[in-house]
Amino acid sequence: MSSQNPVSVNSIKSLFTGAAQSNEMSQDAAAIMVNSLNDTNILGCTGASFDELETDSVTLTSIIIDGSYSMKNNEQTVRESYDELVIKAMADSKQSGSMLVSTRVFSTDQTILYGFKKVADIGKIGSQYRADGGSTRLYDAVVDAITGIRAYAKTLNDGGVQTKCIIVVMSDGQDNDSQKNSAADAKKLAEDCIASEMFYLTYVGFKTSPSDNLDAVAAMIGFPNAYTTGNTPSEIRKAMGLVSQSVIRKSQTQIGPANTFFQ
Repeated sequence: MSSQNPVSVNSIKSLFTGAAQSNEMSQDAAAIMVNSLNDTNILGCTGASFDELETDSVTLTSIIIDGSYSMKNNEQTVRESYDELVIKAMADSKQSGSMLVSTRVFSTDQTILYGFKKVADIGKIGSQYRADGGSTRLYDAVVDAITGIRAYAKTLNDGGVQTKCIIVVMSDGQDNDSQKNSAADAKKLAEDCIASEMFYLTYVGFKTSPSDNLDAVAAMIGFPNAYTTGNTPSEIRKAMGLVSQSVIRKSQTQIGPANTFFQ
């Protein structure tokens, strides 16, 4: 499977249906993911082909970045931190050959920047990240991201490649406009991911006010790992650095029952 030759919506639906029948995922989770599929978000289900991989064991990381207007003041900080403290840090690590990343930006609309690419092949984010969207469709973005990573991981698994999966949400607020999915849908998928024992689910929250309860947002979508901080440039950079450090560390270890990401 490669992002240059995207799979079809119907083939991914069949993949999920078969996985549910063989009890690799619940029927409810499969139904939610099947309902989320369309020609726009299918890119998130694709990635490097088997002959591009350097190993038979990979770590997949799906990054979901809030692009709503409330993030505007930190737009450049997010760009620079993503490039240097996330992607470059991972690409410079000894595990870079086994790490693939897919990133999407969400607000009123959702843009998948790329399917799962080797970190060494990812260029600077530049204007692909722009915080000029309107609403925060967090639940839709989370459901679509889980759908994408599970589809690609399942394809790799069926081809004999072992996968470890990490999903990281970076946002400064709660959902206020999802059109397709609810918090319950996102949480149902999160619980199913955790039950599969191959997932780390992580929420990074940037508080615009000390009273913001972003830990509650993480709990609503079923993400057990939450790191909440302020929204100053230094705090955002620190959070981004922690993300890449944790991805690198988790790429070297087995997923434990506690599903702990930040250590």
